[in-house]
Amino acid sequence: MDYNAALAYIEEFIDYERSPDFARQTRLYNLNRISLLLEQLGNPQDRLRVVHIAGSKGKGSTAALIASVLTRAGYKTGLFTSPHLITPRERCRIDNDLISELDVAFYIDKLRPAIDAVSTSEFGRVSFFEIYTALAFSYFADKATDFAVIEVGLGGRLDATNVVTPVTTVITQIGLEHTTILGETYSEIASEKAEIIKHGCPLALAPQHPEAQVVFEKIAKQRNAPIVEVKDFIRSDFSTSTPRIVYNIDGLPVAQHFDVATNSDRYPQLTIPLLGHHQCVNAITALAGLECLKRQGYVIPKASVYAGFKNVQWDGRIQRIQSAPIVVLDGAHSPVSMKVLCRTLRESFRYDQMTFVVSLMQDKNLTEIGNIVSKTADTVIATQVSDNRRVMPAETIGNAWTGTCRKLRVCPEPEKAIAKALSDAAPTDLICITGSFYLVGQALKQFSVFNS
Repeated sequence: MDYNAALAYIEEFIDYERSPDFARQTRLYNLNRISLLLEQLGNPQDRLRVVHIAGSKGKGSTAALIASVLTRAGYKTGLFTSPHLITPRERCRIDNDLISELDVAFYIDKLRPAIDAVSTSEFGRVSFFEIYTALAFSYFADKATDFAVIEVGLGGRLDATNVVTPVTTVITQIGLEHTTILGETYSEIASEKAEIIKHGCPLALAPQHPEAQVVFEKIAKQRNAPIVEVKDFIRSDFSTSTPRIVYNIDGLPVAQHFDVATNSDRYPQLTIPLLGHHQCVNAITALAGLECLKRQGYVIPKASVYAGFKNVQWDGRIQRIQSAPIVVLDGAHSPVSMKVLCRTLRESFRYDQMTFVVSLMQDKNLTEIGNIVSKTADTVIATQVSDNRRVMPAETIGNAWTGTCRKLRVCPEPEKAIAKALSDAAPTDLICITGSFYLVGQALKQFSVFNS
């Protein structure tokens, strides 16, 4: 089996990330299939030293930051994340090197008999995400990684990754997302995500809504899991309330500095090439996860933290890919993330007019997102990612936002939508391409930019 044949084989299996009835597939979420699949593969996850990361927002950035530091500290580090932007190889990497096409083909060939056998069992057909999870666990185990940083796909309790026995768990900030699957309150969603907490395993916990905080503290106490809280690292003399933006000679933001003190060390002027106050919170959450590892005796030099943070590569998160006009990509797809994006654009960039090119999935809060976008964007171009059945039609966005956004156009083809934004923009304007990581991936291809 070659690489293209391997991808074609995987595509035969249901991909909940692209399923139009995403919320109605909850009955198919369970750990039976992945457990049986991994058992037939010799349980490779049991050979991994796992840092397991859940949360609503920032878990991918936090995972990338932790992995970057561990690599700089000399550990061979696997990183498993989702979704991918351009190639599924992004989901599985070691020391930031994407899994090769040859290895994807090799492991799918290796996994195929087990996948086929489990798919005919009483538990039903294996999913796209379960295949990639099993692939990553097998790949990381065979390559003898020192650590495997594993991002939860959805929720926590029934996510396919929740079969690991981690050495540290991390929960980033949570919000009211995927409510038809995870619950409609902070408490319900926290209960789902808290299930990654394991007995005696330390937990790094980002600042949370009070209702969620109660749940996490209760579960951690029941499971004798010590908590390292990010809020304990934010002190009056080392605050992240005012991160300092770093500009290049052209006056464009390229990074930000912030200061923080943990219980064991002080980190003045940490630098991350990720913009927005929320990324400082993600970085400190990563630092809390690293603190959990240090308390278990793992050596993580201070210099490795600085180098890992400064050199982290994480595409599609308030990423500037062009200067005149400024073009920024971000996968904001919820009211909370859209507010953060708009705030960061206003605070970090200098521009005359702003155009948003937006595509959204069908399960998103269209009205609330539109109200947020309308307060920042001078022009909105609604579009849609054509190869995704879960995408919201551009016309639906246009109809909903007519009268809300000042200047609104509908252009279903994303390539043409982006080209239209570029042709209309002055060199001093800003174009933000957002609303979906699938649209971000399309833009990276169009601009031939990919750093990972």
